Amino acid sequence: MKIAWAKPHTQSSGHFQKKMNGMSFKSVDLSAQDDPNAGKLAETLHWIDFADRRNGRLHITGLTIGDVTLGEIVTDGYDAQTTTDRLTVSMPLTGRNRFHAGGLNFDAAGSDALLIRPGTRKSAKRATDAYRSRTLSVIVPVPRKSARDDKYLPSVMQVGRLAEARSLRGFVSYVFSELRNANTPLRRPNASAAIETLVLDLAHALCDAPIAPPASDNGAAVRVHAACEYMYAHSSEALTVQQIADALGVGPRHLQSAFRDIAGMTPREKLTEIRLEHVRSKLTAPEPGTTVTNIALDSGFVHLGRFAATYRRRYGESPSETLRRAIRIERVG
Repeated sequence: MKIAWAKPHTQSSGHFQKKMNGMSFKSVDLSAQDDPNAGKLAETLHWIDFADRRNGRLHITGLTIGDVTLGEIVTDGYDAQTTTDRLTVSMPLTGRNRFHAGGLNFDAAGSDALLIRPGTRKSAKRATDAYRSRTLSVIVPVPRKSARDDKYLPSVMQVGRLAEARSLRGFVSYVFSELRNANTPLRRPNASAAIETLVLDLAHALCDAPIAPPASDNGAAVRVHAACEYMYAHSSEALTVQQIADALGVGPRHLQSAFRDIAGMTPREKLTEIRLEHVRSKLTAPEPGTTVTNIALDSGFVHLGRFAATYRRRYGESPSETLRRAIRIERVG
């Protein structure tokens, strides 16, 4: 049974929510028959499809501290599609995670960790024979400044080998374990700010990690991944398919064919998608004096009317509406 988020069921899922000392707690139990809206850990959840369509279960514990959301997700298994304007770090403790982006699948299990860029993504969680799938999730804003300068994050990065990812996993596990104790020092008023600062620092440090291509026996998939990373790094430039192919050392026809087979789109369509994502991230976290025109031009769009129409088709609103809402939220905050 695929559950669409836009059509909630009348039966409510059991959930608990409490605020204390700058922290907001949420605990939700969901089944295939419940309304899943109460358990969302992303800005938009489009649908969920439980692996066990009759008896599938999902338990979410959420902790929000300022701009940081920490989640512990326990499930028999499900597939879902979500959209978020923030970064996500997904760290499986048991079971397996999979995210699909850019025509490629990115898997994580054991000590693996994935850094997922803002946008719409499909994901899957699966239990093993002995254990349910248990995942730690960290959701944070995109850093305004990064050592990458104009190089934009890839859709998904494997970051489990990094010291920051290992520290983040250990710290988030500790936080969830400690907060089950009513007398823990972490419940003191000043502790929440310290937790938020450390999580933000560790998660944002992952954004500057070296990009490693995914392991794959599929040459076309590797070419598509490499082309996407090149486009992220140079999307503000007037790129042509020939330039992208030359950078990869392949012919433009081979590149076009690889994109059709793996991503289901052309390199030009992917470049437009990358540019739109960059515009969206800038509009939702605007710097002082930000204008739609400046962001569009800086992101590689030349025809502003065509850009505005494409943006509206993708996000259901005009770029100026996105910017006005972001400015309004910042003023209120």
